[in-house]
Amino acid sequence: MLNNRDSRKRAARRERRGISLIEVIVAMTLLAFCLGSLGVLSAKTAGRARALDANSARTFVLTQQANRFSVLPYDSIPIYAPKLDTVVAGRYRFERQVTFTNSTTGSEYRRVKVVLMPLLDKTRKDSLMFERAKTYAKSPLFS
Repeated sequence: MLNNRDSRKRAARRERRGISLIEVIVAMTLLAFCLGSLGVLSAKTAGRARALDANSARTFVLTQQANRFSVLPYDSIPIYAPKLDTVVAGRYRFERQVTFTNSTTGSEYRRVKVVLMPLLDKTRKDSLMFERAKTYAKSPLFS
């Protein structure tokens, strides 16, 4: 019985002198899985940020063009349309096509249509259409 107890004490006192190959493989697998998941998330975030940047540039150009043609005097509309030119917003370039037609409701109305197409992606067209009416009142803005 003493011999059995001594062997248990020896087994209990025995210290580990390193890690096994299995532990290294498990740790490396966990590390690869975690880093791979973080890489995929980073790539998705970068792609979404790029798309958001392009969308905000398109929104900026559309707002800019709406403001521009909303304050343009009625008689100056034929000077700017029909026209095909390039608009630059930051690092993005858009092809702008401006057309106008006289409205069917009367000669004092003109329908202006602005089509914006990114030069890099020709499938993502945006358009802006509104009617302008000739005003007969004097305005200090257009004197």
